[in-house]
Amino acid sequence: MNGNQLSAEASKYYTKIPTGEKVAYGFWGFGSDLVWQTVSLYLTFYYTDIFGISAAQVTLLFLVSRIWDAINDPLMGIIIDKVHLKNKNNYKYIPWFQRLVIPFGIVTVLVFTTPVGISKIAFAWFTYIVFGMLFTAVSIPVISLSSAMTQDPIERTKLNSFCLFCSGIGGVSCSVLVPFLSERLGTTPQTGYQRTMIVISIIMVISYLTTSFFCKERVPEVKTNDSEGSLTLSDVLEMFKKNRPLLILIAMYLAAYTFNIVISSVGTYFVTYNLEGKISVGIWSLLQTLPSIIPMLFVPALAAKVGKKMVVQTGGIIGIIGAAIVYVMPSASLVGLCIGKGIGALGYGMAIAAIWSTMPDTVEYGEYVIGKRAGGLIFSLATFSIKRRKEANKV
Repeated sequence: MNGNQLSAEASKYYTKIPTGEKVAYGFWGFGSDLVWQTVSLYLTFYYTDIFGISAAQVTLLFLVSRIWDAINDPLMGIIIDKVHLKNKNNYKYIPWFQRLVIPFGIVTVLVFTTPVGISKIAFAWFTYIVFGMLFTAVSIPVISLSSAMTQDPIERTKLNSFCLFCSGIGGVSCSVLVPFLSERLGTTPQTGYQRTMIVISIIMVISYLTTSFFCKERVPEVKTNDSEGSLTLSDVLEMFKKNRPLLILIAMYLAAYTFNIVISSVGTYFVTYNLEGKISVGIWSLLQTLPSIIPMLFVPALAAKVGKKMVVQTGGIIGIIGAAIVYVMPSASLVGLCIGKGIGALGYGMAIAAIWSTMPDTVEYGEYVIGKRAGGLIFSLATFSIKRRKEANKV
């Protein structure tokens, strides 16, 4: 299929997504971040102070699992692109996370389970690495789903922005739910955390299944025969060679998340040693989280008027201004520091919402240049970046 034919075919799928379907799509983001932020914020403490293994063993486990992610995530993306699971609707992405989310929920509970009669270290290694693999297996297809729901870039921006908004709510919710539930659901810290994760995992499973039941894949795979329909290694290399927007977007994606990592990682030390109790670490963290959620609601409309590129640039500038205010503001000026923190977070939220919503556009461009959709491969890069960003937040 040549470029003109592909363009004409794609134009048929500029579908406006109903509001209810957008809500259903965003709901998976709430459940996903509810689980992943819980793992990011509390697992290290759980392993060392409740589960009973050393900090050195935990560090080694996290290091090895991230090395494995560098292999597993792109490999899973290629598998999802190549393997089409049988289903009555002939969907490509939905069957993957619909079938794997319940095993993912079970393993999430096991990660926060203290075993009896078996090696704790072996149990921790097995459950955590399987958890990471299943997180990849459910995340790549559900993230890729937006590119299959519509070809309209503005509609995809709305889908992804609302999903990021829900993810932010999920991330904030875990910081409230986990301490509250873990103290009330168990007679010991071990049972408290395990039962808390049962509740959180059930919410997560419901969120993914809601997305799978109410969302539709409208954009078909482009295939002329089996050989052309299968993604090969040469296709992967060609994708990275010809899909220049993808490379630019990955660079922007990593730059934005690196900015957030630096700001988040130094926050605890800044509050502890510079502000000396004037504000809690929790409140300072909320100043980073809550303002970044707000742009998710207006970025789609703003992108429709001025373009995603302008939104990213504006968000980046606002984020830098906010960081600069925090840098130059004296420690005695708590109000000024909080304002700068909020401004920086607002700018980051604008930039990351526009960057994230542009990822499906690179799937379309990749299909244009090589004639095949490689959403799984492309979005696997996003899941790996998410893991890197959230793992760094543990440090």
